Amino acid sequence: MRESSAGCRLLATLSMSTKRRIHSVAPTRIDLAGGTVDIWPIYLFLKNSMTINVGIDLFAEAELIETDRDVVLASEDQKVEHRLTWDELEGASLPPGLLLHQKLLTYFSKEKKGLKKTGVILKTRARSPAGAGLGGSSALSIAMIGTLATWSRGKINPKKDGERFIEIVRDTETTVIQVPAGLQDYYGAMFGGLQALHWLPGVPERQSFPPKVLKELQKRLLLFYSGQSRNSGINNWVLFKSFIDKQGPVRGQFEQITRATLDLHAALKRGDWNAAAQAIAQEWSVRHELAKGISTPEIDQAFSIAMKAGAQAAKICGAGGGGCFFIYVPSGNAATMKAIQDQIMTQCQGIQPLPFRLVGHGLRVKVSKARAK
Repeated sequence: MRESSAGCRLLATLSMSTKRRIHSVAPTRIDLAGGTVDIWPIYLFLKNSMTINVGIDLFAEAELIETDRDVVLASEDQKVEHRLTWDELEGASLPPGLLLHQKLLTYFSKEKKGLKKTGVILKTRARSPAGAGLGGSSALSIAMIGTLATWSRGKINPKKDGERFIEIVRDTETTVIQVPAGLQDYYGAMFGGLQALHWLPGVPERQSFPPKVLKELQKRLLLFYSGQSRNSGINNWVLFKSFIDKQGPVRGQFEQITRATLDLHAALKRGDWNAAAQAIAQEWSVRHELAKGISTPEIDQAFSIAMKAGAQAAKICGAGGGGCFFIYVPSGNAATMKAIQDQIMTQCQGIQPLPFRLVGHGLRVKVSKARAK
């Protein structure tokens, strides 16, 4: 097995003859309410459990390039790359940034005929910051599975096959993070849009909101990165254990989170943006008390500034402890939104706005022929 920094060996490999390129993109997501509820089996113990999230254009991308020999795995944003043979693939010891590449390629390579007569480059890139709480690693997995399933099976239909692909990614990513994985990130990446996920036994019921609701929601959200990365697996594992072991008030708090999420669902269906603010604020007020370290002093300061300037709700994305957060302004007034953004930028050190657009689509895959080099 040969190791190099991303870009050096990859450029050398690209100089070989290439046959086909398969490129996938999958959106990350903002979780508006009901996060952590999506971890099995937590949602089975809650009445009417639900998560609401919305896809954003900080896409995760994966590209597979067919070549004439060997395997190259690369993560462009983490600047890591490994080159190896097919025989080395499954048992190779790789850095954390390439474990999902390795495991997913191993899974789909077992379906591919004539495997050792060709080679592949599997590379990924992420537009969301590392540890942002936007479901970036899960979106990368969904992007990779779109690329790899197309490579091994031919044309795929994410709307038809998405549930099965989510099962594969869920189990694969769980072996990497070594704790139970939530499901909402995979659904956000696979299907996109503004969706409510009802966590029923078996396959959840997924409800997508119409484009006009997505357009109105866009006017009311600001997204920021705290500058501090976080580990969602660790944070969620603490809450998971407390819930299963019935420690303290955690179960009752999750019931309150579920009720707030149902209130948000009803408000979005009515187009009642003030009621939506109340529901998001209620969800965050409960979540903030779930465990120590979910918020940070810097994020709390930003929330305080936003509320004084006209916002009515704010929430950390993902499991908390840093990463991204959003500010919600029910009026959608552009001047108010700008004033909030400017004040947070000038008064909160290290916090930066993240430009984004809400997107109505999920996983997309494009196949093209590659010219010989």
